[in-house]
Amino acid sequence: MQNKIKLVQVIADSEVGGGANHVLSLLKNIDKEKFDCFLICPAGYLAVESRKIHRLQTIIIPMRSKFDVVSIFELRSILGQIQALGQPFGPMIVHSHGARAGLFALLSAPHSAKKIFTEHIYDKSYHLNNIVNDQIQRRLLRKIYNKSDEIIAVSSSVRDYLLGLGLDKYKIILISNGIDLKVTRNEERGTSGRKKDNRAPIIGTIGSLNRTKGFNYLIGAMPHILKKYPLATLEIIGDGPERQRLIDDSRQYGIEKHVSLLGKKLDIHKYLDYWDVFVLPSTSETFGIVVLEALQAGVPVVASKVGGIPDIINNNENGLLFEPANPKAIVKAVLEIMEHPVLAAKFKREGAKSLQKFAWSKIIKKIELIYFELVK
Repeated sequence: MQNKIKLVQVIADSEVGGGANHVLSLLKNIDKEKFDCFLICPAGYLAVESRKIHRLQTIIIPMRSKFDVVSIFELRSILGQIQALGQPFGPMIVHSHGARAGLFALLSAPHSAKKIFTEHIYDKSYHLNNIVNDQIQRRLLRKIYNKSDEIIAVSSSVRDYLLGLGLDKYKIILISNGIDLKVTRNEERGTSGRKKDNRAPIIGTIGSLNRTKGFNYLIGAMPHILKKYPLATLEIIGDGPERQRLIDDSRQYGIEKHVSLLGKKLDIHKYLDYWDVFVLPSTSETFGIVVLEALQAGVPVVASKVGGIPDIINNNENGLLFEPANPKAIVKAVLEIMEHPVLAAKFKREGAKSLQKFAWSKIIKKIELIYFELVK
């Protein structure tokens, strides 16, 4: 096919997480007959996994900080080389994810290339811990937003935040994160060492161990849950700066034997398949792709009513929502699931149905349409 669109995805974070998984899924599902695809990212999980994708060229650039001038010049050179491939005057799109990648793309993309930015994390409730850094970041993002030809918001809370900045509403497009419903999971769980029947209940959650995930509130809820279910356990998948604090909290409550910090895991379904309840206690969450993964695994979901979570969970229909930073509300929601198996079964059933609108087969068509509209 002549005049294929040169499509370059740029992201500065290769670690396991929502942004990296979003880019991977986009590149797996996009029509390679219509796009010549390139990925520019640092070494890490994303770089390794991307090499498994057919007809994708992955290029490693460190992008260590916003002041990594060497990486900026390297990116400019590589984007120029990509533009020169095949038909130098053919259409080219540079799609960046995250503030650092957005800045680098802004400074490096060829003048004729169209620029798209996806906002994954910022809405009105998200803030960096350092107030000064947060303000600098927001000013930087505003420049990126203004210079982008299109901005994709991954949830309604992100879209509302962008509209509140006074940006051109016509270049802000709401396209949720998605999940690949074609993935078939291995039902043989012999290596997990668990048995599904006749065991104590397991409450689980997944996320980076930072303050915005609210895991301290979930640990604070556990003593009250244990009064009703003395053998219950809490499993937390993820790592981060709050790990020691969560360990200390567990010891302070005297529940350390009931809390397992499992670290990072790639095979999360080995754990999801054995959880009785999935809890997402975030105080800020622009989307929550792990909620989709829990629904896909058939785990009843309870989650805080913040950010983009209500885009996925309709309270009392396919899960339960609770007010953030409220251990008592977590206890009430978790016990509601554990004490009412009929309700849990309903949430599993309705959760599976609600996944359909987040299927990557649908999401990718919306993204491709944006690409086509930009270069026509």
